[in-house]
Amino acid sequence: MSSTGNLKAVRVYLESFGCSANMADGERMLGCLEAAGAQTVSNPREADVLIYNTCAVKGPTEDRMISLLKSAPKGRKLIVAGCLPLINLERLRREVSFDGVVGPAPTSEIVEAVGRVVKGEKPAILKVKPKPEPDMPVKTLFPVRRIIVAAYGCLGDCSFCCVKFARGRLRSYSPEEILKQVERAVKAGAREIWLTSQDLSCYGLDAGSNLAELLEKVVEVEGDFKVRVGMMNPNHLLPILKRTVEAFAHPKIFKFLHVPVQSGSDKVLRLMNRFYTSQDFETVVAAFRRRLPDITLATDIICGFPGETEEDFQQTINLLEKVRPDIVNLSKFYPRPRTPASRMEKLPTQVVKERSRVLSKLAGDLALERNRKWVGWEGEVIVDEEGWKGNLIGRNYAYKPVAVSEGKLGETVKVKIVAASRYCLKGEILAS
Repeated sequence: MSSTGNLKAVRVYLESFGCSANMADGERMLGCLEAAGAQTVSNPREADVLIYNTCAVKGPTEDRMISLLKSAPKGRKLIVAGCLPLINLERLRREVSFDGVVGPAPTSEIVEAVGRVVKGEKPAILKVKPKPEPDMPVKTLFPVRRIIVAAYGCLGDCSFCCVKFARGRLRSYSPEEILKQVERAVKAGAREIWLTSQDLSCYGLDAGSNLAELLEKVVEVEGDFKVRVGMMNPNHLLPILKRTVEAFAHPKIFKFLHVPVQSGSDKVLRLMNRFYTSQDFETVVAAFRRRLPDITLATDIICGFPGETEEDFQQTINLLEKVRPDIVNLSKFYPRPRTPASRMEKLPTQVVKERSRVLSKLAGDLALERNRKWVGWEGEVIVDEEGWKGNLIGRNYAYKPVAVSEGKLGETVKVKIVAASRYCLKGEILAS
């Protein structure tokens, strides 16, 4: 890193937004900046250089990013990093006054960018990076949790997705590179390992490996930790389904399954250019639930995609009522720059709003129903984050969030679930 200059007198504020991979990129940026001598600060008004590690996956997210950048404290150098510069640089240049831009997942590039803006230059380091060096320094934001990116990019070509312009095609780390990161994180005190990617199910398909094989190796790492496996699309999961389900049965893996379906209509899935059917999604869910009945199921739905008829919408409702997921990440359709879907005829705004309202209520009802089944359960949770009103949040083996009134971060406590809401369970600490 010495080639990028000395940042010893520079105070840097960095904030990350969006997906877990972007959060991991932010932690790596902080590590690289501190290794180069910069002082990282937690208040933007104390900084010489502000870095916003942006997300632009949806229209409203991009709007929030632009608004935030416009309102950044004046008199500081401003660097825009992450996905936004590669997704909508034109808008960024038009609406925001900034000093430098850097693409996603920078390491030495962010150190170079800070060094150059401090000298008065205006760097634009915009490229889809092969992948960050796995042994770069990391400054973790969560003492108990470490996010490890298994691969960058994906093998999809979804008609609505702009992230592919920022993240590119699949580039997987080797199992050995990932295992070294897991070992380092566990030795440093991590109790939870978040294994993440744009689509974890296609991990290794560019490098002669696969996700099931990786999980089998990760659980062999010594230490007291559990793994939360990230989002997996059905089409890449089907060929390794049996082996992946068996890998999930290991005690070191949280029983948490995130498989997006996006629509219950196969016609809409074809318009989205998703390479699976709603039945494929059901097949995946059924296989996991047969082996692991208590597994927490999260899925994603896009509401009001162009071409979605009332019948298509009803098929989505029918699918959710049949599968009954614990979590539904619901998004209204927003056209994104340069995507095929942006050229499709949009549905009336009022129709999309009403369908979103119906789906949101259904998702809430299903979440509450699923959470109520845990009332009366007794078992261990890992205390992993600070909650609200002085509470702490722990996670049980199915990665259900449990609010507890006492404990320390990283501690395992025994609880009894006494109440349930849509978003959380309430636990009472039991004497050990």
